[in-house]
Amino acid sequence: MKRIVYILIFACGILCTSCSSKPSSEQVQMWYTEGRDLREQGEPAKAMEVLLKAAHSGTDDESLRGRVYSNIAGMCRQANEHELAYQVYTFSAEHFAASKDELAYAYALNNMAWERAVIGYKDSALALISAAESVYPLYPLTDKVIETRAAACLFAEEYDSVLYYTLPPANDYLMMLRAQAYSYLQVNDSATWYAQILLTRTDDPFFLDDLYYILTHNDTTADAQTIRDLSSERADVQKAIEHRYGKLMQAVQLLRDDLSSRPTDWKAILELGLIGLLCLTAAVMGIMTIIERRRLFRSWQEHEHARQEDYEQSIKLLNETDDLKQELQWNDYPAFCHQIDRLFHGLASTLQNEGLNEQDVRMCVLVLIGLSHKQIASMLPCSVKSIGKLKDLTARKLGVPGGQLKKRLTALIIR
Repeated sequence: MKRIVYILIFACGILCTSCSSKPSSEQVQMWYTEGRDLREQGEPAKAMEVLLKAAHSGTDDESLRGRVYSNIAGMCRQANEHELAYQVYTFSAEHFAASKDELAYAYALNNMAWERAVIGYKDSALALISAAESVYPLYPLTDKVIETRAAACLFAEEYDSVLYYTLPPANDYLMMLRAQAYSYLQVNDSATWYAQILLTRTDDPFFLDDLYYILTHNDTTADAQTIRDLSSERADVQKAIEHRYGKLMQAVQLLRDDLSSRPTDWKAILELGLIGLLCLTAAVMGIMTIIERRRLFRSWQEHEHARQEDYEQSIKLLNETDDLKQELQWNDYPAFCHQIDRLFHGLASTLQNEGLNEQDVRMCVLVLIGLSHKQIASMLPCSVKSIGKLKDLTARKLGVPGGQLKKRLTALIIR
């Protein structure tokens, strides 16, 4: 079995080393940087082309591949393609986990949670958030986790919970969620107050539609001039938003085409097959090991059970004997010890090795048999009153209280 495992490992190694040459890490880093810059410059389609090239590079830098997929997923999110964004964030999380970058992995899990929350899978989102917190429970992840929890509650129409997670002081995104929650709860004064503050704090065009809705809602306290200004600003940026969305959809289509037309990687399939076979072999060996351990454990249990039965039988025979002193040859200490070793699996020798003297050994045997203080006193040259003290002294030599002496002796016999 071991030879088979070694052969499989050797085959995997040959297959892995026979792969074609890969771009250098520096080249992939340049592609990543170029793609990120193009995205920030408002060229998502070009950015997607470059990032996909970096994603297919096969670089061993897992952290870099995670950042590449994170940028690709970010463009999907901006295009409101949340199912696709979730799938790509999953790729990102896998690579960050492989690179052991805990903070980046936690961020990826949180991004996955946000996408699930937007789609409406609150329970799935909360599970991913908890996973992110368990990976990296510290700042700066905390603020992002709060945002995602609040968003999950908003999309689940749990508006009171949104208010709980967005208590001031809050950033612009949390304030936007708070304003929306108040609006849905028809607490219009509060919704309008937060919306007006946001107008002075952010110029994010993606907030405009929600702010416009809140400030034009029934019973609003917003003044007419504010609404007119917002309407004008909203009209000015609407075309820019539509243009940006169109370019993002071009980038998303490039990603969809790439995912659907990706050629079959027979080498990867063969590698996975060999690895799967190796794992199966290891699993079989593991099962065989478990079976063998259980067999040994059952054998040990049977052995211990037999020792317990021998011990109980010896106790029974000694209790039923007519003359205990004669049975144990009381006046001949070496013969006494020999008989005790025979009946109780070397107990006398064990007690002598623990530093117990002759009187201690005799006391232990009488306690083990279960005699009363009066019966023990009749066997030893001492008074009934002194039995308790002698018993405690003997037990102390074995490291236990007097009340646990018999239990300790039993353990010595059947261990």
